[in-house]
Amino acid sequence: MWRIDKSSIVPIYYQLKELLKEKIIAGEWKPGEKIPAEKEFVSNYDCSLITVNKAVSKLVEEGYVFRERGRGTYVSHKSLWGRGNAPVVLKLIGMVVPDVSNEFGHTIVRGIEDYLHSRGYSLILGNHDQSFEKAMGYISLLLKKRVDGIIISPIVGENYEEKNARILKKLVNRDTPFVLIDKYLRKMHCSCVLSDNVDSSYKMTTKLIKSGHRNIVVLIGMDCSSFEDRIAGYKNALAENNLPFNPDLVFKCDERRIDAGDIDMITRFLEANTSFNAIFTLNATLAKGAILAFKKLGKRVHGDITLVTYDNHILPNLAETLFTRVEQPIYKMGEKSAELLIQLIEKGIREPKKVILKSEILSGKSDSMTISL
Repeated sequence: MWRIDKSSIVPIYYQLKELLKEKIIAGEWKPGEKIPAEKEFVSNYDCSLITVNKAVSKLVEEGYVFRERGRGTYVSHKSLWGRGNAPVVLKLIGMVVPDVSNEFGHTIVRGIEDYLHSRGYSLILGNHDQSFEKAMGYISLLLKKRVDGIIISPIVGENYEEKNARILKKLVNRDTPFVLIDKYLRKMHCSCVLSDNVDSSYKMTTKLIKSGHRNIVVLIGMDCSSFEDRIAGYKNALAENNLPFNPDLVFKCDERRIDAGDIDMITRFLEANTSFNAIFTLNATLAKGAILAFKKLGKRVHGDITLVTYDNHILPNLAETLFTRVEQPIYKMGEKSAELLIQLIEKGIREPKKVILKSEILSGKSDSMTISL
């Protein structure tokens, strides 16, 4: 009978794998029977969860056991023992995002899919369209499909923390690994991959201030961590340059209305406020709304007002280099989130990890340029 010897040069995971294999061969666990949970092996054999997970994974490879997502690990039929051809376990990852129809969405998905494919995983995708009910429905469906893990971009809007916590609770209760992408929850510690929203907003605001702008309007969208962090960066830059924060210069918009062609709210705001000389839109949808509003008012964006933005993925009629903008590492965010999720799945790690990727500020053309839409 094998016993684990921590002083041996033989790796502990290998010793444990052989010990468990002996139990199977001896008939302690019968074919089709569920073996104890990995956490029980951690306690019984004084091993780490990573070690136990590796030992059980090797038994899967050798054909002695097979896993069923959400149910546990079972002994294979005797005819499969030692052949390395246990019942096929599909390597599936679920992803739930706001929308893949724009460049931001499909670039993130491309990064995720490319990495998953390189590791032998397939992707099941759903668009939640910022709907709590739709997001909850997709999560329930993915759990029924017994996916190995899930990447989710949190929904935005009023009470977004509480709504997303309810969604993620379903994953926590099923012990399903997951990673948040693009946004995170302040009240819930979980793995996430983000761009450097505070720092990039700080740098963009500082750039405007150093160009002589003092009254900078900010257009902000629906409630989420990204906008909160970008406002924090904006405030940091003002404070560092001894400029007061004026809440009247921060205008909140519903991006869904802009997507539907309604820019009246922005037009009215611009008409009522004449004291600013620069406008910082915190995503590309808001930039589109501001441009259309300026056009309606008969003003040039550059020359009369300097406009800078985050991203440029939904302005197809404008030259890519026209606006100074924050360029987020979109593809890299997708790739990194997939990499992080696979680590959670294959190494059994559950300690939350926050990955922040650096954005780049790209300068646009001359302020004297006018816009023709």
